[in-house]
This record gives sequence, structure tokens and C-alpha cells, in this order.
Amino acid sequence: MPVLANHRRELFAQLLFQGFSAVSAYAKAGYKRHDGNACTLAKHPEVLARLEEIRGEQTGVPVGTRAIAARANVTAETLMDELEQARALAMESKQPSAAVGATKEKSILSGHRIERTEIGGPGEFDHLSDDELLATIRDRWARLDSETQLASSNGSIQLNGAPRNPKDRDH
Repeated sequence: MPVLANHRRELFAQLLFQGFSAVSAYAKAGYKRHDGNACTLAKHPEVLARLEEIRGEQTGVPVGTRAIAARANVTAETLMDELEQARALAMESKQPSAAVGATKEKSILSGHRIERTEIGGPGEFDHLSDDELLATIRDRWARLDSETQLASSNGSIQLNGAPRNPKDRDH
């Protein structure tokens, strides 16, 4: 199938191939933003056929196989890109809380933000001397470290560059 005669539909198909969502591609192709129309156009036989052709030209790989490979190739970089697109869309849509959520996820994924939880209730350690408190902390740290080593050795969790040995931590 040659290039589509309708230049906006051609651009729409090209943008879909580049990974834009149907709604974003619809707006970037010059149409007035409309979620329903974008989805309808994305399912149009002419657009689907052109998209199939573009994929075949670029990869030489059948579309179904390419989609499976693309889904399996999720990396921190692709997730960061997706979160940035979501953040930009939230800002365009004047939804600052959604933008903050995407920014928060990016900071966690990149390791710039670490979620911390408090152990113990209020006043639980008040009755302990400094030495007893230190011994309690070391004991809990050792238990946490052994649980983490066990979980990482069986593959149920992976550490994100954090030292597993409490002696390796900065004090």
C-alpha cells in the first residue's frame, strides 16, 4: 500500500508507529483532540493496513512477533520515557496531581527517592540505654539482612545497588 492520500491519516499512522498513543498521534496529526475519534481512526482499515506496511518496511519482522518482543524489552529507560510522557500529558491537561505522581514514580525508579518506614511504635525504645538500643538496632538489621539475602538468592527480590552487609553502610 503506498503512502495514504490523506496526509493527516498518513502522519497519524507514522506517529502510531513511532509509539505515540492514538490520542497524542491524533492531535499531532492536526486533528482537534478527541479521544473517541482518535481510537476510531486507529482502528480504521486504511490506517491499520498502512501501519502494518510501515512495520514491515522498517523491521521485516511480522507484526505479532514484533509486539511480543517489544513487550519483553521493558527497561528502566523505557519506563522513564513512559513516565515522562505521562507527566507531560498531565501538565498539558492541567492535572498537576497526576504530574506529581509521574514525577514521584520517576524519582523512585531512578533511585533519587527512597521510601522509608518506621519500625516500632511511639516510645517503644524509650526505656533502653544507648548500648541496648544499639544492640536492638544491630539485631534487627542482621535479621533484615538475612531475610534480604535469602530473598535475593532465591530471586524473589533484587537489590537496587544497596549494600547487603550492614558494615558496608555509611554511618
